[in-house]
Amino acid sequence: MAPETTRALQPATLVADHPVAHQAVDLDGLVGDGPFSYCRGKLLSALPQTGIVVTCRDLCDRAIFDEIIDRYAQKFPGSDRRAIVSMWTLYYFSMLTIAPSVHMFVNRIALPMEVDRLSLVCNEQMGEPEAFVMSGRPEVTSDPAGELHRLMLGHAEPVIAAIAANAGVAPKLLWNNVAAYLSWILKEIAHRHEPVLVEGGLALLEEAQWPGGGRNPMFGMIRIARQQCGLEFVRRKVCCLRYNLPGVGGCGEACPLPDGRH
Repeated sequence: MAPETTRALQPATLVADHPVAHQAVDLDGLVGDGPFSYCRGKLLSALPQTGIVVTCRDLCDRAIFDEIIDRYAQKFPGSDRRAIVSMWTLYYFSMLTIAPSVHMFVNRIALPMEVDRLSLVCNEQMGEPEAFVMSGRPEVTSDPAGELHRLMLGHAEPVIAAIAANAGVAPKLLWNNVAAYLSWILKEIAHRHEPVLVEGGLALLEEAQWPGGGRNPMFGMIRIARQQCGLEFVRRKVCCLRYNLPGVGGCGEACPLPDGRH
């Protein structure tokens, strides 16, 4: 890879000036071995021993983002780059929504998730997102829905705008990737605990306007469909294109395109 494009991609152990918080809350300890154990290791307070680290703000730089995607694209030689980018963002947005939602709504913890306060840890060989490193301290919150809204505005929105502009992927596809994981985890929390816990979070998917005004780009992205037998299931509005990648399974009935359901 050309040396001039690697200015923000460094081995984690070499990022000496990364502002890492001394975390007062043991996030991994909170989820433990319980039903949300898959959240462990996704939100870090210290740099890992392996991988590469890039600030999330630097992902908005086209050259830096292209280098990461070039690494990831090695898994799918000759494939549609839009599908490759979308698949990469599925990893990214799953980390941005699942563990944070569990901590916000179950543990009532506010996290420093703004794009300027996080760095991304990627697999050094293939560029797959693996974790976030926080530069702020988690705190107690009484308004998890407000924290989630701030996450959408302060991180998802600028990253999606940059990826759409730099990679030629439709913003609505990227917002649907966010909405798919957010809808799943909020309903999982409701199932494991109480639906009332996530009412405010689900409103961010179900209402046409953001709190305080402005169009909600996730509105209508997750739809309820019904099979002939009467069974209800969720379906995306916009296909994520993953079915175009060799070796990657389709989304089943969740895909809006027949070709993507295999």
